Amino acid sequence: MSPLEDPSPETQQTTIEELIPDAPSRRRQVILTTLTVAAIAIVLFGILPQFGDFEKATDAALDLPPHWLLALLVAAVLSIIVYATQWIAVLPELRYRAAFSVANTSFMISNGIPGGGAIVLPTQYAMLADEDVDRTRATAATGVNALWNILATLLMPLVGVCFLVGTGNSTPTWWLTIALGFAGFALVGLLLRGLVRSVEVARRFGVMAERVANVFLRMFKRNRARGWGEVLVRFRESTHGLLSTRWLQISAAHVAIQLTQFAVLDIALEGLQRDNARSTTFATALFAFGMARLGTFIPISPGGLGTVDGALTALLVSAGNATAADALAAVLIWRTLTFLPGMVLGAGSFLLWRRRSASVT
Repeated sequence: MSPLEDPSPETQQTTIEELIPDAPSRRRQVILTTLTVAAIAIVLFGILPQFGDFEKATDAALDLPPHWLLALLVAAVLSIIVYATQWIAVLPELRYRAAFSVANTSFMISNGIPGGGAIVLPTQYAMLADEDVDRTRATAATGVNALWNILATLLMPLVGVCFLVGTGNSTPTWWLTIALGFAGFALVGLLLRGLVRSVEVARRFGVMAERVANVFLRMFKRNRARGWGEVLVRFRESTHGLLSTRWLQISAAHVAIQLTQFAVLDIALEGLQRDNARSTTFATALFAFGMARLGTFIPISPGGLGTVDGALTALLVSAGNATAADALAAVLIWRTLTFLPGMVLGAGSFLLWRRRSASVT
């Protein structure tokens, strides 16, 4: 069988236990957990208190009028509903219930478990296998979703800069940022188009990426990367049809996820600053949100918990005309309404999936 061909149905029949890897070693888990807790504690008890008092921030959040609380609830529910659309965008035949379960279980594992990145991918494979999604299409779907999540996260601060320029904050630095940002996205777009259209482009890019990676791997005395060219060719083969026909739906889903989560923060700021003579503008809030979300790329804590919150609070205070109490309160509201529901729903989705799988077997 050619490495580019789909595996036969017999080879796709894999048990859940085989798809989910062994848990990390106890020592590694303890180290990861200790580092995560330490990082979060430093931010929560060392950095955030420098911007405002937690008690005052909590009081400000609890004093919001009922109609603002209702608006926050609606925005939070909408963000939860939209979050599952990323899986429907890449697998249109997937039922919403299944997409909701995969999305929230993935969120819970990757954001709530230190080292969860090693578990989330095989768990996604197992859940999609239960929905009769073969391994090749599951690989394409997870890979494209991961890539588009990165691109959407990078896009948000650039959009924020565009809004800032549009509201009169025009400086040469902002214009240069916009030019470089859109040039970068144009380059990525051309690269993706080349990967989709040409096997040779995919192979060459994989070889180039492998050479660059090996430079850094040698520096850290790690084993050399091998076969990236063929890996990217196989990825290209599995995603060719998906990217050719569904790129717009995928882009819309990921942008909607970012915007609905931002809406929670923006409504919180509007409600908290409702009586202030000066308040944080939409453009500034969007820019601060986008810049702070870049912290999720730094693997200090799962989901940027603590680190993103500290950066967002600092940006809102320094650039957004927000008082320390209002900024901290808005960030606490945003984190509570976008993080805790995903954790609870993800845990529930995972347990229900395991129960259904056990009953089937």
